[in-house]
Amino acid sequence: MRQNTFSALILGSAVAVMLSAVPASAQATRTFVSGVGNDADPCSRTAPCRTFAGAIVKTFINGEINCLDPGGYGTVNITKSITIDCINTLGSDLSSGTTGIIVNIPVSVNDPTRSVRLRGITINGTGASGAVGTRTGIDGIRILQANSVFVEQSVIAEFSQQGIEVAATNNVNLVLNDVTIRNTNVAGVTLATTAGQVVASFNNVRINGTPIGLSAANRVRASIRNVMLAHNTTGIQTSGVDNIVNADEMMISFATTGVLASAGSTVRISNSVITQNSTGLNANGGSIVSMAGNSVTGNTADGAFTATVPKI
Repeated sequence: MRQNTFSALILGSAVAVMLSAVPASAQATRTFVSGVGNDADPCSRTAPCRTFAGAIVKTFINGEINCLDPGGYGTVNITKSITIDCINTLGSDLSSGTTGIIVNIPVSVNDPTRSVRLRGITINGTGASGAVGTRTGIDGIRILQANSVFVEQSVIAEFSQQGIEVAATNNVNLVLNDVTIRNTNVAGVTLATTAGQVVASFNNVRINGTPIGLSAANRVRASIRNVMLAHNTTGIQTSGVDNIVNADEMMISFATTGVLASAGSTVRISNSVITQNSTGLNANGGSIVSMAGNSVTGNTADGAFTATVPKI
């Protein structure tokens, strides 16, 4: 009897340890959304949720939400590492009167990576003002806290402020691959932080129809390649302090000013074309450096590089 009692105690302790290792909410590492889903469901493959917001609360830290079919999956506030992947279908976020995706991940021992991956999503800020259809969405994506945010094969359009805004108080890495941003009222992308740095990498990005294509506003290190900035008031603009932008294989056209550099900022350009703008280059107290292979011609006023680095 004594041996049976001892064995029962050992078994009970083992079960308690195993249960303590399971998340209290029994969240899954992979969940699903569908246009015919229901947020009351467990977000499984056979019982998907209806919205990103419904799925994220049932997805464990650093897990993944997959879109099963085309649908409008709503806005979402991201407070933990997550992947939202709609790459093989259409995942839409209609953000009338609000911000499409907010990334605000606090420092936590349970979430050391603080990383967000967004793939194959259309974020649209269109809405109604009375009988007028207009841009009522605020920002497409707003990043307040995170270590890294990746946006891939996505479209962001029709917002009253920015397509993507980094307004951080810490270091943030932003990576854009195959992204189109168009028709925003303030800027395509605004990068700024009050401490640390924003480190941004853009590849195959198109920004059209906004007052500022890329705004490096404060403490920014940006590398952009294969980028088209067209039909914006200003293609690239630096402001604030301590900004460095490196651009390769870029085209800027149909702007009032192609590149505008503020005091204390440096824009380095290589293998790029800046043409059909009112002013091509305006080093407004800052530095615009030609690395190699640039063509600045066909503007009303071409402007000039502040320095040229010879090709070695």
